[in-house]
Formats: sequence, structure tokens, C-alpha cells
Amino acid sequence: MTEAGRAGRWVRRPVPRPRARGRLVCFPCAGSGAMMYRPWQRLLPDDLELCLVQPPGREDRAGEPALTRASDVVDGMLPEVSGLLDLPTLFFGHSMGALLAHTLTLRLREEGLPGPRHLFVSARPAPHLPHRGPARHLLPDRDLTEVLRALGGMPEEAFALPELMAMMLPLVRADFTLSETHRQPPGTRPLETPVTALGGLCDPFVPADDLRAWREATDGPFAAHLFQGGHFYLHDVLEHVVRIVLAEHESPALTHTGNPQ
Repeated sequence: MTEAGRAGRWVRRPVPRPRARGRLVCFPCAGSGAMMYRPWQRLLPDDLELCLVQPPGREDRAGEPALTRASDVVDGMLPEVSGLLDLPTLFFGHSMGALLAHTLTLRLREEGLPGPRHLFVSARPAPHLPHRGPARHLLPDRDLTEVLRALGGMPEEAFALPELMAMMLPLVRADFTLSETHRQPPGTRPLETPVTALGGLCDPFVPADDLRAWREATDGPFAAHLFQGGHFYLHDVLEHVVRIVLAEHESPALTHTGNPQ
């Protein structure tokens, strides 16, 4: 990655585009970082700048402790991400990243700042729903490793590398703590930002009804797209997912949405 791409502490720009007419800001899933979205760059047009959120505890921020509260992550990334909103901007978050993208959008509204033009949430139950199932962040390492296998986001050979797993498990545990203990404040008003929810039909962690329940998170337009696949369905249908995102970038209404009324 170039120095220009590394300029921010919280945001990476793999290919800075000074003449872009829009930006796509992507938020990583649990246990992952900015690199998970690098394959998107080859699919984007020259007028859309890819911006990748990099929370602490991963990749080039591996020496920093991972945060376990969404509010702390939002506090950290707010100054840099809000500085990107001088252009029409799309937010895309997968799993934990969807939680972060939504929480940041709420904070931008609270601060009276422009919000994203469109919010894409992937493989995450709607924010008003309670966490279901076991508290994965409290599981012993062996059981937590089996959860990672079930999620399907890592190649099987990675589980045979003790040093890699010793680095991964504390980060995953911290991210699961953030993801599973977050509660949307009661009485939170729906956004006006358009929301698109995406997910896998065979995702054992996010039932289709929980994904469609994002309808209640916005008073604006809403759409849901379900694909064959599990929690990491998007690896198999990446080009299709990017086309859905680009349809919003290329539509004529290049204006901010989600601003306070």
C-alpha cells in the first residue's frame, strides 16, 4: 500500500482519487481488517474512491489493543470518516462492520453532520434485535475456534498454524465482545438514509427474517438481497454485490441523505 493509502490512522485509501465524485467507505467484519476489501478496488470505476476503515488490533495496527465497545470505535473513526463526507458517500459494512457503519451513521446524525448517501449492511441482524444464541466471546479458545470454522471465513489450513491462531483468537474475542454486547439505545429514531441489507440464505448466524428486519431501521427506501451461501456469501458473489453498490453511485441523485431534519 502506498504512503498516500496509509495516510490516515483510521482510514486507508488504497488508490487515492483526487477527482472522485463519490466515495465508498467499507467497515470490516470481526477478526478482519481493511485488507478484506482490497479485491473491491479492481471492480470500481475511476470516479469512486475506496476508503477502508482500519480499527486497532489488526494488520498494520496489530500492536494496538482491540476495542470492545462500538462507541469507542466510532469515537476514534469519526473525525477521519466525517472528513470524507464532502462528497456523496456510500457506507458498506459486513457483519460487525454493519454494526459499526450503522452506529456511525446514527452518530453523524446526532452531531448534525452529513450522513452517507446510502447504507449497505451485510450479514448482520437488524440493530433493534437482541443477540441470540451463546455468548461466543466467553467461549474457551477451542470452542471459539470451532465457531470460526462454522463461519467459514478462514481457510482450513489456517487452523493448523498455532502462531496465527494465537494472534487471531484475542482479536476475534474482542470483536465478538463488541458485536454481542452492543445494544441500540431504546427509542432510537429510524434513519432517513436508504438502507440495503444483504446476506446469505444459508447463514447459520443471521436468519433471513433478521436481515429483512433492517426495514425498521430506516424511514427511507429499503431493499434486501439474499444470495446462495453462508455468512461469507459475498466472497462467491462479489461482482454481483459490487454491482448493487454501484447502482447507487451511478444514479443521478448525487446528494447527501441521512442529514438531521
